[in-house]
Amino acid sequence: MSNDTHTTPVPESTQYPETLRLTIQSGAAAFDAALEAVADDPAAAEAAVVSFETAEGIRRLLTDRRLELIQSLMAAPAASITELAERVDRSYSVVHEDIELLADTGIVKFRQDGQSKAPFIPYETVELDVTISAAGVAGGAELSV
Repeated sequence: MSNDTHTTPVPESTQYPETLRLTIQSGAAAFDAALEAVADDPAAAEAAVVSFETAEGIRRLLTDRRLELIQSLMAAPAASITELAERVDRSYSVVHEDIELLADTGIVKFRQDGQSKAPFIPYETVELDVTISAAGVAGGAELSV
């Protein structure tokens, strides 16, 4: 599943926003919201955003075990996936699969450290942004999630 596309060449020189926002909205709606937010407040660009089309998508991603990995990496980067697996007392293969999925989503980044990929999360906070509103359908309301 993995390849080197997740490896960040020089993470120390890369500027990451302080916050990663996970949202539930269509790709087009997320893009429009980002443009609108930047137009209203240029500081809004200081948050990275990962959007999911459905609530089910975010529920599948954020399992208790993956949240544990996120919290562990936010507390301290790992020297390798092996070291992270030992830290959370789980098998390498399961942690590797979870970390690759989190990297595919853009939450986890990697530093290349010799033969090892060192996972880290460059954000100070990860926020879950869920907005529920009526879709404006006459005669009934639909939820966007």
